[in-house]
Amino acid sequence: MTEVREACSKLIKMLSEREELTVEEAISTSGLEEEQLKNVIAVLEALGMAEEEEGILRWLGLEIRGRVVIVRGKVDYVLQNPFEVRVFGQEELKATARP
Repeated sequence: MTEVREACSKLIKMLSEREELTVEEAISTSGLEEEQLKNVIAVLEALGMAEEEEGILRWLGLEIRGRVVIVRGKVDYVLQNPFEVRVFGQEELKATARP
């Protein structure tokens, strides 16, 4: 599990620095398998942080603006201020974003 986390961190750092990667570059440099990379890309797309189109992975940024974020699961508490919202759950929460 730690190896996958480190590979994901490496991928996100590299993608944020270069802003674009091919899927092949992402696989070879991150150390993730193709199926793992697809899962990571799906999460990044759901959060609005990246997009994948025709084999090119593009970095969109860390901020989610102009999107509705749907959080599913048992929510324990929410902290919010004018700049951010943090949701904490009693169990693992699932988030999806849409325009």
